[in-house]
Amino acid sequence: MNDVSSRFDSVATEWDTNPVRVALAKAVVEAVRNAVRPRSDASAMDFGAGTGLVTLGLSPYVGSLLAVDSSSEMLRVLDLKLQALEAGNVRTQHCDIADAALPAASFDLIVSSMVLHHIPDVPQVIRRLRPALRTGGWIALADLETEDGTFHTDSTGVYHRGFDHDAVCRWLRDSGFTDTTASEAHRIIRAEPGGTKREYPVFLVTGRATR
Repeated sequence: MNDVSSRFDSVATEWDTNPVRVALAKAVVEAVRNAVRPRSDASAMDFGAGTGLVTLGLSPYVGSLLAVDSSSEMLRVLDLKLQALEAGNVRTQHCDIADAALPAASFDLIVSSMVLHHIPDVPQVIRRLRPALRTGGWIALADLETEDGTFHTDSTGVYHRGFDHDAVCRWLRDSGFTDTTASEAHRIIRAEPGGTKREYPVFLVTGRATR
């Protein structure tokens, strides 16, 4: 088990109690819907799905959704929610997206939220994801804009201090995506000592698998 999986296993049961995370997930779902307008019969994958905050927000708007995560505890929490909600169009898979064998041309939409900064080699993962999309399918990646390292109080498994969204768009184009766009999906606002507030912008980058 790697450091990222161990860290998220340890916090899985309390993950959904943080209202900042819940608000972020809702904003990302809305940003994805506005950017790519998924079809009601679309096959989607949420990688780094965690406890399914984005998964469950997006599931009513697609035909089926595969939630993938390397943390077995995160997926256990999600499975319990799926049972309670009787969400029949969602299934889970425990694997590391950087190493897993992905089915070719199986998805119309691949999404992730706040996952990229936990991946050592992001361009390599994007290259691996491209063949899993059908022609015309979309990828939608949400993560932090470049920050000074203060966002995470625990840097275990954190490989990047956010990203320049233009660089992420370039990685998509280099992997065969077209129609790349970037927009602000959300701003995470935190109170600092002394009453000041700190804002951390979250971008959404999208690209289409047209070649």
